[in-house]
Amino acid sequence: MQYREHRPSARLASAVACFWTLEGHARELGDESQPVLPDGRAEFVVQFGDRFDRCDPEAGPQSQPAAIFAGQIERPLALRPTGHVAVLGVRFRPDGAAQFMRVPQHELIGSTLDVACVSPALAAAARVVRDTAPTLQQAVPIMERLLVDAMTTGARERRLAFAVDTIVRRGGLVSIDDAARAAGLGRRQLERLFLRDVGLPAKQLARIVRFQRALRILERDPHPPRGVRAAQASGYADQAHFIRDFRELAGCAPRQHLLRGAELTGLFSGRDDRRSR
Repeated sequence: MQYREHRPSARLASAVACFWTLEGHARELGDESQPVLPDGRAEFVVQFGDRFDRCDPEAGPQSQPAAIFAGQIERPLALRPTGHVAVLGVRFRPDGAAQFMRVPQHELIGSTLDVACVSPALAAAARVVRDTAPTLQQAVPIMERLLVDAMTTGARERRLAFAVDTIVRRGGLVSIDDAARAAGLGRRQLERLFLRDVGLPAKQLARIVRFQRALRILERDPHPPRGVRAAQASGYADQAHFIRDFRELAGCAPRQHLLRGAELTGLFSGRDDRRSR
């Protein structure tokens, strides 16, 4: 799989963490579905190739729309490519997707919807890009220009942005009361803004940010006991606390995650070391 990230322009930096592209073929990943883990960010995904299936243990595989809005997730999301892979993704900042739609983000948790259901502006951008981009890489600047025009729902809420950035900058190691006070908000006011614009409660975002920090350390540390070091460096109270969080957010124990070779886990949350910068 060939994965690349592209930084957004200054005009989009308040909403978009990065643009990314993924090219390859399903045979490179095998026949099994691949987990995508919570990372505290919604995504806008446009598929130029064969569509991915979302694999549900009860409902079975469900073919995804050509243009998807993927809301925040709190549990692993299982995806499976079905053939030729050619994907353009927009990875939003935790509170960034709200600048392109009026649907409260908490209503979209766990969903992978046709983007037309939540944002006509993003759906229009997807159609234009699919119709006009000669190549996947050329689709990136076209999408960027269209998103600048689509930011019509108002500026980023300054106080919420401060609280979100504090949580991310501190690796999730901040009390929500402290984050609210630093942002000049009451606890309840902060939580209302988080549900509206982030989708997750502030405490859950902090938990996911800390989990992602530990996951990066775990995957890059080649020597045992790397689980212990990942837990300590990420601020977990003890190894048991780390394993409980890992099981809930990744669906398995840390050792199982390392053994299953889940390639999409890194690609879809921007942690793959092979990316082009």
